[in-house]
Amino acid sequence: MNTSLKILTLSALLSLSAASHAEQAPTAGGKGMGHEMGAMDPAKMTEHLKQKQEHMLTMHDLSNKILAEKDPQKQQALKDRQLELIKAHHMEMMSMHHGKPADHNNMH
Repeated sequence: MNTSLKILTLSALLSLSAASHAEQAPTAGGKGMGHEMGAMDPAKMTEHLKQKQEHMLTMHDLSNKILAEKDPQKQQALKDRQLELIKAHHMEMMSMHHGKPADHNNMH
């Protein structure tokens, strides 16, 4: 049950994080997500949102598999896979937001 709660909390936080980024105002340099999304033509906006939807569906599917899996090793493998997808998505968003991939190894 504890694992279920963690996964549910992580999913909720990811959804809230995505929503807050979508509503974020442009930065002083004009490179905020709000500015980029507002300037995006409708076809690109639709494609972007379809990609976002696909990512969300993949994450939800993995969450459901994690919750249903009874074998701890298989469950951990699914969690590891989900974490890698989260990392890849984060790096993609950071590169879109900042124009270059983020190097989180040098942040500590």
